[in-house]
Amino acid sequence: MRHHHLALLLLSLIATSATAQKWGLGVRLGDPSGISVKKYGEGHAWEFNLGRTHLFNGHRYFNNRYAYWYDHQHFDHKEHEFIGYSASVPLGLQVHYLFQKPVKNAEGLQWYWGFGGQVRTQRVSYAYRYKVKNGPDWVVVNDASVQETNLGLDGVLGLEYKFKNAPLAMFLDGTLFMELYDQPFLFSLQGGLGVRYTF
Repeated sequence: MRHHHLALLLLSLIATSATAQKWGLGVRLGDPSGISVKKYGEGHAWEFNLGRTHLFNGHRYFNNRYAYWYDHQHFDHKEHEFIGYSASVPLGLQVHYLFQKPVKNAEGLQWYWGFGGQVRTQRVSYAYRYKVKNGPDWVVVNDASVQETNLGLDGVLGLEYKFKNAPLAMFLDGTLFMELYDQPFLFSLQGGLGVRYTF
C-alpha cells in the first residue's frame, strides 16, 4: 500500500512538472534558418536556434576572407592571385537567455530582449596561384582547405504572439552579433521570423 501511494505521488509530481514545463519547437527563417527550440519560464526563457547562416556569403566575401587568410600564412611568395573557392553549407548555433514582457492591451503578445552567444562554422577550399622569388611561372593551388569558425556575443530584441486557442507561437526578432573570434569586435545584424508548436 505504501508503494502504491509512493507511485501515485511520483506520478503526480511528474505530471505537475510536465505541466509547468512549457516548450516550443518549430522552424525559423532568417539567419540562421533552421530549427528553433524555446524553453519557457516565468517571465524568462531559453532559446536555441540551429541552422544555415547567411553571413558567409558571396564571391566578394570569400575574396576578402582569402586575402585575410593568405596574409596570416606568411608565405614568402613574390605575388599571388585568388582564383575561386568551394564551400560547405555554413551552420550557425545561437543560445539566448530572454526576458519576456507582455504588451499592454494586446492579449497573447509579448516583447522580449536578451543576450547570449553564437558560433558559426564552414569549411572552405580556396584556389589560388602564386609566383616564387626568381621564378617566372605561376604555381597553382586548387585545394587550400580552411575551417572558418566565428564565435561571439548576441544582443536580442523581438516579439512573440501566442495563439489563445491553438498551441502555436509566432515570433519575429533581430540580433546584433559581436564577433570575438576570429575577427574581434566585428558587428553584424541578423534577423528572423518563425513559428513554434508549444507543449
